[in-house]
Amino acid sequence: MIQCKDLTEEASDYLDGDLPLRKRIALFVHLVICRCCRNYLQQIRSTIKTVKVLQPKEKETIDTQALAHKLHALSCKHD
Repeated sequence: MIQCKDLTEEASDYLDGDLPLRKRIALFVHLVICRCCRNYLQQIRSTIKTVKVLQPKEKETIDTQALAHKLHALSCKHD
């Protein structure tokens, strides 16, 4: 029987259709039963859709270290 942790580990492959049929069916059955996992999967779908729509406004190299610090600072404000 599939558990929630199994879905979280396989969610990306499930959405991409990169799972064997047996595992895909097992995850589907779990999704029918578990509303929390359905919500989780919907959040991932929404995130993917948003990322695909958004395009960077500039083509310059991004300072990933500075971006990481800003994201960390933002996440600490919500704690």
